[in-house]
Amino acid sequence: MRREYPEAPLVGVGAVVIDNGKVLLVQRGQEPGKGTWGLPGGLVELGETAAEAVRREVVEETGLDVEPGPLVGIFEPITRDEEGRIRFHYIVVDFLASLRGGTLRAATDVA
Repeated sequence: MRREYPEAPLVGVGAVVIDNGKVLLVQRGQEPGKGTWGLPGGLVELGETAAEAVRREVVEETGLDVEPGPLVGIFEPITRDEEGRIRFHYIVVDFLASLRGGTLRAATDVA
């Protein structure tokens, strides 16, 4: 699955994790959006449900275990290069997620 210059949009998930009035954000360590802050998440893998992808991505990126809840929105980032070609195209489904446990730590794909 090619992320850069894909042949079709890639499906991703994000988690809105709120704990004690604070929202969990990660600083992106890779393109697209390297250095920007956003929700933890990533791509859905073949054979995986969106909820399973949320759980896996959050624990991989942050070390935290979450329980996905209701859908809160869809984000559709499309990035074009200087020539107008589509460099990145994602459809990201964001879920509200409750914290179940784990120890907060940054993974290699987040800064």
